[in-house]
Amino acid sequence: MRLLTLEWTKAQPGVTRFIRSLILNREDAQDVLQEVALAVVDNFESYDPERPFEGWAIGIARNQLRAHLRKVYRDREVALDESVDRVADAFQRIEPEIGDRREALNECLRRITGTSRKILNLHYVDGLKPAAIGGEISKSANHVSVMLHRTRSILRKCVEKKLNREASA
Repeated sequence: MRLLTLEWTKAQPGVTRFIRSLILNREDAQDVLQEVALAVVDNFESYDPERPFEGWAIGIARNQLRAHLRKVYRDREVALDESVDRVADAFQRIEPEIGDRREALNECLRRITGTSRKILNLHYVDGLKPAAIGGEISKSANHVSVMLHRTRSILRKCVEKKLNREASA
């Protein structure tokens, strides 16, 4: 059970991104993610530790997504299976690079504090638009947009610097 917990904790963000790439509604994506988590637990004994866990979990997510999309689009003719397969294949190819970027971004995010951090959280975690964020922090929507732009620019430069440093090491 400990190995399952460790592997799922590492894989869950990537599985979530995969699901969110095909399901835009946050609540529906969460429902599918919960179904995936249950299927991962139910099928863990069939997992081959010689293979990447995240790829295995994305395979389960692929099946759960197909079931969800068939249910949602049952009265429409949509080539769902092929679309889900293509996205899953692309996801598995780029995930190692994304993992490096994610680690670098997490390190850079730790350096962002104060109002900039609050604005990032309100925008990216809570999903608020600049006008709503401005109401929360008593600033104009334009001011919030400028701060978001500047903070993203700082983060982008920090991530690039970390990735370049790792590549040359």
